[in-house]
Amino acid sequence: MSRYGDTAVAAQDMPVPTIDVIERMPETGCDLERLKSCILYDADRNRVRFEDIMDAQYSSTIFVFLRHFLDYVTRDYAEDFAKIFKHELEKCSCRIVLIGCSPARHIKQFIEHTNCPHDIYCDSSRTIYRALGLHQRTTEFPQGPSPHVKTNSFIGFWQTVWRSMNTTQQGDPFQMGGQLIVDNKENLLFFHRDTHPYDHTPINDLLKVVGLPRVDFKTKYRIKDV
Repeated sequence: MSRYGDTAVAAQDMPVPTIDVIERMPETGCDLERLKSCILYDADRNRVRFEDIMDAQYSSTIFVFLRHFLDYVTRDYAEDFAKIFKHELEKCSCRIVLIGCSPARHIKQFIEHTNCPHDIYCDSSRTIYRALGLHQRTTEFPQGPSPHVKTNSFIGFWQTVWRSMNTTQQGDPFQMGGQLIVDNKENLLFFHRDTHPYDHTPINDLLKVVGLPRVDFKTKYRIKDV
């Protein structure tokens, strides 16, 4: 086995099962009041309070907390969020917000590489990650299942290594992500802490919570390969 950061991969190509829905009970214990004062940064490096992002004009908001921007699993996940059109979200007054732990100066490049149209912010100090209790330094790395990771694990690992050798650090490689859905009355609709890189909630599970139709993510088509 080879290891880079928290990413362990097999030397041989191991198939990743593709599934539509993972049955998962939402977690509890998320204190939204504690999150409100956390500071994030937008693509122009402006300070933004998390409270201001919880815009009451939307009936619900899906917050997606990402791992570091160089990780191929993170990029594949973000590319599939890019397949959800904003006009579909507007039908149920919903929006998607992605939050990374990279320095904010890397947001524009990440958008370019993933073609993601949704709002993206960064918390390089990981203040909000700690407030949510998102996991770090996991020892788990199963080879699936995830309907969103289309990159071969062996190739993806070396892509991650190559990117890390040719650019500056773009987030904590040991930080796991998570997903959070709240409504405009600040009710917690869904919360999940990832226990390993492949443990992100399938997007169709998130869409079901807010009443949006399912999206077919089984295609091998990649929005942009870098």
